[in-house]
Amino acid sequence: MGGSTDVKETEYEKELAKVYAEEWGYYQENIVPFENQVIEDAKQANDESVYDDIAENTNLGYKKSFSDASNNALSSMEANGINPNSGKFKNVVSDMADNEASVTSDAKSRSQVAGQERYTGKMANVMAMGQGQSQEATATLSDIAGSAQQKAFNDASNSRKNTDAVLGAAGALAGAAGSYYKNLPPPKPDPVINANAATPSDVNKSLMGGG
Repeated sequence: MGGSTDVKETEYEKELAKVYAEEWGYYQENIVPFENQVIEDAKQANDESVYDDIAENTNLGYKKSFSDASNNALSSMEANGINPNSGKFKNVVSDMADNEASVTSDAKSRSQVAGQERYTGKMANVMAMGQGQSQEATATLSDIAGSAQQKAFNDASNSRKNTDAVLGAAGALAGAAGSYYKNLPPPKPDPVINANAATPSDVNKSLMGGG
């Protein structure tokens, strides 16, 4: 007669199933919420508003840095005696404005790329997490803003240096002209009439027997 085909679970298998159940419960309670947070954070990193904020912060940083540099340049031009209504004054101001627009546009593009790299890094971490691999540190928005601010300061400083170089060249020309005139030999003095010499009136008086 055939016996029962049911295989009874051993004590070891029961204990192993218990361990797996505990680990699964721990995973669902502690790991899954973290994984969901990482995934949501990665999704938000690619939101349009994030890129708008990056661009706005970069733009504000450049406006502040170039405003300071422009004010210093204007003060230097005034100190050098350059007329605010002169073509030279206006050209320097125009060149600084053009330079600011150019480097600001470039910096905004670079910051946007940094934002995209941040998103890519976060998505790579999601993939690594799913495969049980370690995650890599990614740039924060503060990191991107800090880098943009430093570049703004450097670009504004370079623009100021270029302006100073132009003003320095102008000052050198003025200085050379001043030195030229300074080194000219002094003009010959006009003939001076001897104050003690006899005047025609004195001669007439002597001839007439007067005074």
